[in-house]
Amino acid sequence: MIWIDMENPPQVQYLLPFWRAFSGLGVSTVLTARDYGSTLELLRQADARAYSFGQRVVGGKARKATASCIRAVELVRFFQQRRTRPDAVLAASRAAVLAAWALRIPSFVVCDYEYADATVTRFTGTTLLHPDVIDQSVFHRALLPTPHLHPFRGLKEDLTFAGVNIDAFSPHDLGAVSEDAVRVLFRPPSETSHYYRSESSTFARETLAYLSSAGAQVVFSPREREQTAMLDGLTWAREPIILDGPVPFIPLLKSVDAVVSSGGTMLREGAYLGIPSYSIFQSEIGAVDRWLEQIGRVKLLTGPEDLGKIVLRKRGALARLDSNPDLLDELVGTITAAALLESRTRLRSRVRAQN
Repeated sequence: MIWIDMENPPQVQYLLPFWRAFSGLGVSTVLTARDYGSTLELLRQADARAYSFGQRVVGGKARKATASCIRAVELVRFFQQRRTRPDAVLAASRAAVLAAWALRIPSFVVCDYEYADATVTRFTGTTLLHPDVIDQSVFHRALLPTPHLHPFRGLKEDLTFAGVNIDAFSPHDLGAVSEDAVRVLFRPPSETSHYYRSESSTFARETLAYLSSAGAQVVFSPREREQTAMLDGLTWAREPIILDGPVPFIPLLKSVDAVVSSGGTMLREGAYLGIPSYSIFQSEIGAVDRWLEQIGRVKLLTGPEDLGKIVLRKRGALARLDSNPDLLDELVGTITAAALLESRTRLRSRVRAQN
């Protein structure tokens, strides 16, 4: 049995394809999720039944660490009460890999940002599945051993778009928007991440001011409701559209002409589809974003002096990157092999105990 855990909406997008792939192979799966943002709603929209543990945590590192430990205990109890133990877990949360360590099962995390805190990953012996454009020396400096690093060709977005026919989706209806308006999807910084810098919010506000003065039709996708305050006090030629609920990401991306994001999944998804994408991320830039810049899919904006690089015009046709169309199958094979080994090891242990 494979266990998949998701803690936020972007994780639903790139981890749920694994659920479909494992199910298609007849592999038993169980889904767990945290009640954060639109995570549970997106799972419901996909007809994916998930057991919910934990909620959004507001506060400093100590409070978040405590919440992760509490959620890990709840996850362990969940499997204990079911009198079952998964053979492996695929996750993106500290809580899940801590629970996997307690259950003594292999854990896998898809990681495409090498500067995330690796303390729990190192402690639990989790295997990092990462794009091969990331130099492993960065992970080595975080004391992650080579046997727990699994580089792959391609990007995390190869998982998100695996088997997806983009043409089958219609653009999201943004309402009464002028046909000549340049629609810019704007994603502010994650103010709760451990690598957040206050400069990110400052630059986000400056970017919004630039877009408002340039007459862009901003489609504002807040990570938290409170972030809509960034729009206050600006003079808008076109009133911004605020997304106050979950919107399927492919129709949303197809409805805009550009993406401006403080890093993260939305930036890379836009770049993957060939939509002009601009990063206003002010923390350490990862290798994936730098590679996307090298191939012309992303522009990295470092400060107000770079805002003129945002090209405000109607975009052309979408052009998928498809850096590795086989990535989902490759990683499913990797995880399945580890789960099979775990299952066989467990069976041998039971036989020895009986003898």
